[in-house]
Amino acid sequence: MEKAVKKKKKHRPYIWFMLPGLIFYCAFMIVPLIANFFLSFASWNGVGEISFVGLDNFTKLFMNPDNASTYWNAFGNNIKFILCEYFVVVPIQLGTAYLLYSKIRWHKFFQAMFFLPYVLSTAVIAFFATIFFNASFGIVNKALIALGVPRTAVPGWLADSNMAFPILVGLAIWSSAVIGMLIILSSMKGVSHETIEASMIDGAGKFKQFLYVILPDIGPGMTNVLVLDIIWGITLFDLPYMLAGTFGGADGTLDFVNMYFYRTAFGSGSASSLNIDLGYAATIGTVTFVFILVFTSLMNFALGKIKVWNE
Repeated sequence: MEKAVKKKKKHRPYIWFMLPGLIFYCAFMIVPLIANFFLSFASWNGVGEISFVGLDNFTKLFMNPDNASTYWNAFGNNIKFILCEYFVVVPIQLGTAYLLYSKIRWHKFFQAMFFLPYVLSTAVIAFFATIFFNASFGIVNKALIALGVPRTAVPGWLADSNMAFPILVGLAIWSSAVIGMLIILSSMKGVSHETIEASMIDGAGKFKQFLYVILPDIGPGMTNVLVLDIIWGITLFDLPYMLAGTFGGADGTLDFVNMYFYRTAFGSGSASSLNIDLGYAATIGTVTFVFILVFTSLMNFALGKIKVWNE
């Protein structure tokens, strides 16, 4: 009994090292999350009294035709971006990570070059993208005109609803794909060399080593990348906001849920009127949080099942 008490006292100092971070996390994450949940059942413009409205905000979000149309268009863009992440960005991350893992010539140089775009701020990336792809004075269109393309035939790029989204995905690949690539690369470096050598002795080539040895062993790293992609895809805001403005550009092509939240909480709910409703904005935030929770839970469940089947 005395030994157990002494052991408990011995480990108490660790609590004091954890306490500052725990307090900070609760103050800036847990408390705002709870406050946002309760505010979603109220109406408040940021000043004055907060009035309880029950489920009116949720009804306003899902049953009002204009609001529902705007929300589902924005949410659909989030889902499209997540799908592009999974079917375009993740394969690029996986392939690039394997090339660096294989230690191709100048692999350290390429790794440094891949990381360089990540150190640029989103504002800088959006600024240069606007300079390149502006329909009127963009560098790309000026080059096309100089090559003989008629001015009336040059693309609209960011002003074109068919081209704005692919440009956004391309910029996302260029600027942020490196993080997932580094997570996957670090997972590959953790694969047992003995297992690789055993597969080589059994006659497995590079492709079979990757498919049957490396890929199953990097499951935890891939899970992190896929879950982070969901969170990033649903909470996307800064890049489309800087590329297309508050209302998501032509036909709402680059309108995302967080931009709709921003318009409701801090800007204008429509292009012609100021309409600040923090309660309704909190409802958008609550619904977004629920979607993130559901999607990440389903992803973890599915990946867990795949792991069990592989075993």
